[in-house]
Amino acid sequence: MNKTLTLRQLRLLLALADHGSVTAAARAEGVTQPALSQSVRALERRFGVALVRRVGRRLVLTGPAQLAVDYARRIVRLADEAEAAIGELAGLRRGSLAIGASTVPGTYLLPRLLGEFHTRHPEVGVGLRIGDTREVADWVRRGVVDLGVIGEMRDPAGLVVTPFRRDELVVVTPARHPLAARRTIDAAALAGTPLIVREAGSSTRETLERALAAHGREPTVLFELGSTEAILQAVAAGLGASVVSELAIGGGHHPRSIRVRRAARLDLTRFLATITHPDARPTPAAAVFMSSLVAG
Repeated sequence: MNKTLTLRQLRLLLALADHGSVTAAARAEGVTQPALSQSVRALERRFGVALVRRVGRRLVLTGPAQLAVDYARRIVRLADEAEAAIGELAGLRRGSLAIGASTVPGTYLLPRLLGEFHTRHPEVGVGLRIGDTREVADWVRRGVVDLGVIGEMRDPAGLVVTPFRRDELVVVTPARHPLAARRTIDAAALAGTPLIVREAGSSTRETLERALAAHGREPTVLFELGSTEAILQAVAAGLGASVVSELAIGGGHHPRSIRVRRAARLDLTRFLATITHPDARPTPAAAVFMSSLVAG
């Protein structure tokens, strides 16, 4: 028995179901009546059951045929979606890309990458919303954005998390701060220093707390600020020390009065990751952008 099942056969079966006669179905699909009848007979041989029967002058689909039609609609619809998506991927001639990002990737990483994306695909509308990690996760769950880009998250319930880049937190201090003079900054030294920290819900805050907890310690909070840029300005003004992503001080763009130190025997590493909804198929634009994140 020929086990080949083609999309063309399924489309002709759907035409027969939708139009109710061989004549009308053949006309709609641009084939001859004998060709359509031959396709139906081939499906009957393939499935081993009768798909149509005559009632007077009408053709009626059998029970097995109705079941086959239900599956055929789903298969043909998915095939059409795949063809359209791949066609858009090839040139991205239209569409939009809505990204939600936590503060660090949204401020220090994505603007450049989105600029490069827009240069390659100028007809795709691009939008970027910045919030803390929990806010971004909520946007993804509610479908407000196509994808999120965040630091590590303790409980990404109901989301698909795809790490794409390693990130390390570093200690930043004013020039005359006691930590600036230390050769090594370990867990005890860091936990014993009042720190300017990000708000609860920030991946940076969670990474710091996790690292100190591994040594039985917790951070001493001097005060909280809602953005990394605000923290850097506070440190530059001599208000205290902090821990921030190395992305925030890369390229030497941080204020000159800040000193940067790496912690010793303290795991302040994390991964930046994309988060997506498990039930949402990525748009062509989102798929291309996520591929560029993983590749670069």
